[in-house]
Amino acid sequence: MEKSMDLWSGIRKLQLLVLVTCVLLLVSTHVLVNAAGYESPLYIIKQDGKYGYGDADGHVVIPPVYLQAKRFSEGVAAVQIQQGFWGMINTKGEIVGTLRNVDEVREFSEGLAVVRQGARYGYIDKKQLVIPFKYDEAEDFSEGLAVVAKRDGNTIMERLNNIKYGYIDPNGTEVIECQFRSAGNFKEGLAPVSSEATDFRWGYIDKEGHYVIEAKYFTAREFSDGLAPVTITLGQSGFIDHQGSVVIPPQYSWTYSFSEGLARVDVEGKYGFIDKNGNMVIKPIFTYADDFRDGLARIYDKSPGFGEDDYKYKDVGFGYIDKHGNVRRQITK
Repeated sequence: MEKSMDLWSGIRKLQLLVLVTCVLLLVSTHVLVNAAGYESPLYIIKQDGKYGYGDADGHVVIPPVYLQAKRFSEGVAAVQIQQGFWGMINTKGEIVGTLRNVDEVREFSEGLAVVRQGARYGYIDKKQLVIPFKYDEAEDFSEGLAVVAKRDGNTIMERLNNIKYGYIDPNGTEVIECQFRSAGNFKEGLAPVSSEATDFRWGYIDKEGHYVIEAKYFTAREFSDGLAPVTITLGQSGFIDHQGSVVIPPQYSWTYSFSEGLARVDVEGKYGFIDKNGNMVIKPIFTYADDFRDGLARIYDKSPGFGEDDYKYKDVGFGYIDKHGNVRRQITK
């Protein structure tokens, strides 16, 4: 306890030395309501290899003193104080909980957050571990269920090739058996899944594990705004509705779920945004782009590395656009 207090005291001293200007690097992370009732997003910021948070006006709100920082969700954000030691902070930068001997903490969703210890995953609430480290993969809770995976086999290759996905509830009960080769989150009551039994084609199941949209797609993503992006023929992606009817014909190289009324689409290697009628609202001129969040979308000068956390991309420049395609912040390294 004494060492923890000394560590935190040191952090607080470092915070006082941080300059009040930092470059905002990443997307909006949380909505902070000020005294006047206006909402202003917090962004992850980076300075001298450390991470903190700033507001939309470029002011430092929580000084960059952490090894890692995650987006705010449900009023808290996970920050790495030192190796194996994470804290949960509120929007004032106050530590509201700590975790030791963990290697990763993700964002909170529906009151729980994924945590990793070595190669195993579990879940915490905002105080403690509530679902043990027993899964080989785990995703955020969505609509009361979370995707988890179990591997089987005696050798590394056997375990890599023998992984099954299913769904658990907040009590850790496996409500849909780990049986799928791939699985996505539940959105609007449906989840995309694929399995050997469907020749690895994707379809959609309900919360009882029954297929409600036939498994016939090469790829499929979660529903949003009543539509889901699917690859109907190789290299041709479009959108379907809850009945599986094609609403926006397959004409894009790649499609993503709608966010704030717009969806990312890849047109021959360039990214733009369409509306629910399939109109190209923002022309595909960007090398890469993220979904809209709090009215802004992050754009890149080159594609980020696959599987890397968004605040750790190497040598990638970031900028932001609004829903009209206007550049709100130029790309900076």
